[in-house]
Amino acid sequence: MKYPITVSDIMNDIISIEGSTLVEQAAQTMIENKIGSIIVTINGIPEGIITRQDMLSRVIVAYKDPRVYKTETVMTSPLISVSEKTSILDSMRFMRSKEVTHLLVEGEEGYVGIISERDIVSAVTLSSLTQFSTLLRQ
Repeated sequence: MKYPITVSDIMNDIISIEGSTLVEQAAQTMIENKIGSIIVTINGIPEGIITRQDMLSRVIVAYKDPRVYKTETVMTSPLISVSEKTSILDSMRFMRSKEVTHLLVEGEEGYVGIISERDIVSAVTLSSLTQFSTLLRQ
């Protein structure tokens, strides 16, 4: 069994929407895809990200109507990314230093995926449990 080592081992596909899309539609897309963030593009170019936390703090708590506000007005920008060769541990440290919960993953051709804090925790937990299970069998 191969243990996840780099972010490319645990990254997910990028799901994006155009900045002119209403926040309500962004939330619906996130629910349908069971994701905690969505990349916002402006004219097809990734420019920002909206997370569940962004929706709570910038829309719900701020009493903004998600049927009126566009995603480009509540997104976090600039995007923060790591190389696809970055170790899981280094990406976790980087997330903490930048105080973010999601990172885009960059390859030679541009953005190739996205990872979240949850992805990292799941990978580390699975790897640790598998190693522990192997030790118990010995």
